[in-house]
Amino acid sequence: MGLALGGGAARGIAHLGVLQVLWEQGISIGAVAGTSAGAVVGAFIAAGFSPTELIEIARSSNWWFLARGVSLKTGLLQSSGIEGWLDRYLKGKSFSDLDIPLAVVTSDLGRGETVVLDQGDVAWAVRVSCTVPGIYAPVEYRGRYLVDGGLTENVPVNTALQMDVDRVIAVSLNGSFLDEKPERPADVIQQAICILQRAHVKEQLNKADLVIVPDLGGLGLTDFHAVDAFVRLGRKAMEEAMPKLELLLGKGNLDYEPGKSEG
Repeated sequence: MGLALGGGAARGIAHLGVLQVLWEQGISIGAVAGTSAGAVVGAFIAAGFSPTELIEIARSSNWWFLARGVSLKTGLLQSSGIEGWLDRYLKGKSFSDLDIPLAVVTSDLGRGETVVLDQGDVAWAVRVSCTVPGIYAPVEYRGRYLVDGGLTENVPVNTALQMDVDRVIAVSLNGSFLDEKPERPADVIQQAICILQRAHVKEQLNKADLVIVPDLGGLGLTDFHAVDAFVRLGRKAMEEAMPKLELLLGKGNLDYEPGKSEG
């Protein structure tokens, strides 16, 4: 079973609720493809962290590292603070050190192409996948200027299908939008990107075997404080999809109890 974890900034915390349910049911994950926030979660899972451990990391993190490194050239900030935060936990791991194969999706800003990173330093690759254009300066790599993978493949089903898996579960976080006025420039940029992504995201989701879309209406892309709410809504979406997953796996006898936690 492969996972395609979509981007969505703070909404990426909802991935943890989805993963909690999968872990509780002992669903084996053979590979992970992640974009932006999905790449963050995917990297931690591939490195051996449990969803419960990641929830505690999300609760305890001071998210101001996202605003470090003023640029004022091709972006307001540098995304190096993201890499530093990741490396506190990943401790210099390369892709070859991971327990589960991982593919990190980025975008070539000049050519408009998807660039998949699956070699070298994991924290650096994930940082690139989170480099939202306009907010963060692009990262140069082999003559290319790379930014957030969400521009070209926000829910990376195509990438997951190219990995050695027989089924793909896709998790999309941008199925709903805020109905209120954005208060910060970052909110405006993120919301605009989400709207532009809708057309190609639908095409990607049609290729997945199972699609999970948590209802995150009312929770925004910068609501990093709402960890418990995001986790709860991610769990709810995965719980509701469990009958479909049972059929997909040919396991109609999974002893699933909604609301049960892995502890």
